Amino acid sequence: MWRETAIGVAFALGACASGGGQPPPPAPLAGDQGQPVLALFEHVLTGYFSGAGASGPTTCASLSPDPLTPEQERELIARFVRLAPAERCVSATQGTADAITGEAAVVVQVYEFACQNPELCSGWVVMPGAPATRYAMRFEGGTWRFDSDRRIIAE
Repeated sequence: MWRETAIGVAFALGACASGGGQPPPPAPLAGDQGQPVLALFEHVLTGYFSGAGASGPTTCASLSPDPLTPEQERELIARFVRLAPAERCVSATQGTADAITGEAAVVVQVYEFACQNPELCSGWVVMPGAPATRYAMRFEGGTWRFDSDRRIIAE
């Protein structure tokens, strides 16, 4: 009996020491004052993916006029496993398509993003099926706070 108990304890301690299981999720980008545009993407993509369902279309993130850097895109993809690299979403005759599968794809776009100072930024977001939304962001209490104002842009 003593031997079985000792073996059981050794296995339990070995499992603790090996660090089995999933790694902890990355820290929220809203807490990084130096990456306000990524904090905005994280904010809107969290809402988008929670409403898109488990079988939504290929989704890419786009920043304009300057694109996301490869490092910024990696940061977002690490947080959103359903987010595809920007080159996967290409223009097609019927809108946007996945360059690999040819099926419909969508783009979540941030544009005219600018910071007036290190604690105050703003930008526009376009998401599929929603009007353009202007976000004002302020960094306070160690996190970015978001205020949105939906606008319907005249065509």
